Amino acid sequence: MNARPLPVPERGLILLVAIALMASGVILYVGQERPPAVLRSRPIVLENVLVVQPTFHDARTLDLNTATIEELVRLPGIGPVLGERIISFRTENGRFTSVDELLAVRGIGPKVLEEIRGQVTIGAEEERAPDNQ
Repeated sequence: MNARPLPVPERGLILLVAIALMASGVILYVGQERPPAVLRSRPIVLENVLVVQPTFHDARTLDLNTATIEELVRLPGIGPVLGERIISFRTENGRFTSVDELLAVRGIGPKVLEEIRGQVTIGAEEERAPDNQ
């Protein structure tokens, strides 16, 4: 079979169809031999690659007097053990009156307190405001 050169209008049409297929996400595969099994099974090792995991903080503050264990463990530096200690402290000593009272919980030091200070509260502002009536 002799191949004849395509006229310009046909080449343009083929080009437009190819662009439309690529734009629509259709992928055309060209038949190729598969690489040998040795190459397929070899793991790819990347050295000196830094993987960054994003962390998302809840914009709302967490009330220490009503927080559940699931909510407490979302705070940075607070795991299940410290979360349980916070709840036990609250149960044994009553409601927190200040965020600084967290320092009385075993395992929470100044560093952890400063990490979570902006994310915790001791109740709604209206509860803490003095009654002017």
